[in-house]
Amino acid sequence: MASNTSRSSHLVKVITENSTKIEAYRQEQGLPPLSLGADAPLDVKYPPDVEECRRALIDASLELGDLATGPVELRLVPGWAVMTMFGVTQFICDFNIAHQVPLTGDVSYDDLSMAVNVTAPVLRQVLRAGMPYHMFYEPRPGHVAHTATTKVIAREPLIKDWTGLSTDVLYPASTGLTEALRKEPAANDPAKTGFMYAKGDGETGMFMYLEKHPEQARRFAGVMGAFHKDDGYAPRHLIDSWPNDLQAGKLVDLGGSTGAVAFALAEEFPGLEIVVQDLHGALEAAQVREGKNVSFMPHDFFNEQPIKDADGFMFRWVLHNWPDVYVQRILRALIPSLKPNTKIIIFDEIMPPAGSMSLSVERCQRNIDFGMLTLFNSKIRDVEEWKEVITESDQRFKVAGVRYPENSRLSLIEIVWQP
Repeated sequence: MASNTSRSSHLVKVITENSTKIEAYRQEQGLPPLSLGADAPLDVKYPPDVEECRRALIDASLELGDLATGPVELRLVPGWAVMTMFGVTQFICDFNIAHQVPLTGDVSYDDLSMAVNVTAPVLRQVLRAGMPYHMFYEPRPGHVAHTATTKVIAREPLIKDWTGLSTDVLYPASTGLTEALRKEPAANDPAKTGFMYAKGDGETGMFMYLEKHPEQARRFAGVMGAFHKDDGYAPRHLIDSWPNDLQAGKLVDLGGSTGAVAFALAEEFPGLEIVVQDLHGALEAAQVREGKNVSFMPHDFFNEQPIKDADGFMFRWVLHNWPDVYVQRILRALIPSLKPNTKIIIFDEIMPPAGSMSLSVERCQRNIDFGMLTLFNSKIRDVEEWKEVITESDQRFKVAGVRYPENSRLSLIEIVWQP
């Protein structure tokens, strides 16, 4: 594309303008300049206009770095870097290094060596491999201290859980993908994922693996819990887009766990009688709330639906965990219980079209999508893929509409049963 201004020059301008705005805001708020030093704030929440500048700065920086790196190094160097970062990060977590280094000041390699039972030369070699990636630094010869990125591991249990899940689950899953797809090219079996071939111990799927590995299950639940706390997943987005003609009657919330979303719906729509269904284990922590029209029923949604008089069924952030053929099984299990015009509500992620997102957002979305493949043989479906898997379940499932609530990570697909 011909232009009097090179792409790199344009990106430099974007970086300069947006970094200037961010630093001006930080100065106004009494915050230090952007830094990953040990004394840097671990997490700063910006107002929407400044957050927009931050995202633009990240996107431009990513693209400019890629342009300067060039096609050959871009394919060679990042893979090596990722392996190094994963290896060092796993070492830091498994040997509890972040908690052995004082939050203020430093520690000698010799003292740290005795604490973690790794010889000082090897310890120094591993930690120095992480230092170009902002993991620890040497404030003086023979001593190591925290940067902001390692201090957050020591201070925030969620970060350690997420890091451990990445190194012990996500990374092995990605390395097993090739073998999995050679044996299961359609990626339709949860028992034949990249993770199952790498570390799955012959289990029937990721959820069964987690059931038999409680520490990994705890990490997984903690990370998923953090996602739920993100405002983009707040129940209000579901409430705001809820169909007007399903605000009274009986609703079945399949895979509803402890009923947090069901109670939010019941609060907003008191005319709804909601039955939350999930497996026994998922319902153990559920508590009935007085005055709320919400009850609980153990049920496996692969089996025929036992409730025959419901006006609607809901799957919130559930079906993306399953391959297409399994989603079809789940939907078909409803059919014996459906009456004409029964509604099925799917509130889940819908992947935007390729190339329609900013670079950083697209990378994040594709990272999630890739993780779904390697762990579950599932996907973050785009709107056409959702429509296809629904109608291929049964032609009598009619997609009546799709809603995209503002600032929500999840979207609503409304299905009507029309026999």
